[in-house]
Amino acid sequence: MLKHIITVVSLVMLITGCHTSRNTNRVDPNLPKKPYAEWRIGGRYPLYFQSTVFSTMVKTQSNKYKIINIAAGGNYSRDPGKWNTRFGINDLPVYSDLPEEFYICWSSFADQTFYRTKLVVPLWARQEMVTPHHYYSEAYDQNEIGYNDTVIIGFAPGGSVTGWLIGVAHPDAPSIEFGKGITERIPQGSDVCPNPYPNGKITEITPEAKAWLKKHGMPKAWQEKYNNVTMGQYLKLKNPPNF
Repeated sequence: MLKHIITVVSLVMLITGCHTSRNTNRVDPNLPKKPYAEWRIGGRYPLYFQSTVFSTMVKTQSNKYKIINIAAGGNYSRDPGKWNTRFGINDLPVYSDLPEEFYICWSSFADQTFYRTKLVVPLWARQEMVTPHHYYSEAYDQNEIGYNDTVIIGFAPGGSVTGWLIGVAHPDAPSIEFGKGITERIPQGSDVCPNPYPNGKITEITPEAKAWLKKHGMPKAWQEKYNNVTMGQYLKLKNPPNF
């Protein structure tokens, strides 16, 4: 009798556990659903001030994690202090649910520093990614429907990271800024953001970048103190960003 009771209790606990796990992993049906197979992602850095992205993980709104690539390229602007987020040839497709959070390891040539950034895509931005926009296409001489289905992330000195949405194929369609990243410095050689450089040294900025800084100075937006950059939690310092 006792053995039977134990068996029944164990079975109930197993079923309850499975049910709880199933509920935990259930995707909210009210979240936006993408009407396309892929969304795209691209990286930008200001003219002269190169950054390299070498490790990116995205958390989707369905609570899944995926390692992706971000190919950072030039800003398409002749003024390093201004962003131009138009389409680029380096924008890559991502075949997953809509993004909710990015965790990005990158390096800034100007700072000679490794950074790790958390960038959140809020719900309103994900809703915008699936909102159809009607526009007239001069190339095809007809009305078209487009989506802001491309995430552009800008990497600037001082740990400055900005996210935008683009995608509607209209020359006057503006990019939509959806957030700033939370950034921390990462020590060289960290196992969180491994050093990708063969000699362990970040590439220096070019003579053109040095000349521009000498003439204009470091913009306020490119200074760590204005970007709330902290030392990494892996140095065991107080109040690290919540990654």
